[in-house]
Amino acid sequence: MENISFGLKFGNSLLVMVVGVFVVFLVLAVLILICSVMGKIFASAVGGKKTEKKAEPKQAPAPAPAPVPAPAAPAVQAEDEDEIAAVIAAVVAAMGPAKKDFIVRRVRRVGSKWGSAAREEILSSRNF
Repeated sequence: MENISFGLKFGNSLLVMVVGVFVVFLVLAVLILICSVMGKIFASAVGGKKTEKKAEPKQAPAPAPAPVPAPAAPAVQAEDEDEIAAVIAAVVAAMGPAKKDFIVRRVRRVGSKWGSAAREEILSSRNF
């Protein structure tokens, strides 16, 4: 093996690298093809169920429940609340279907159970 020149070693290494990259992208293309075929199969299965549901007579929609008043939130500047509401409305509009109009009726802060657990753990680890 020591009699092989540097150029031949480099050429063989380059060939192994190119073949490896080709195999990786070939397998990636096969996976993409499999995923797209599965997506079409599932879309047709779901689409068939939707047409069956459309054949059923429509019932009158149930009246919307009365909105429950939100608990008092901590004092925050009005500008911040308006800005947060605008950002949430923009995200909802960007993530939802383009054909539907969304209305943000209320924005309220929701406590995180992870955050509460972390605070409790930190407080319980301190010796007062």
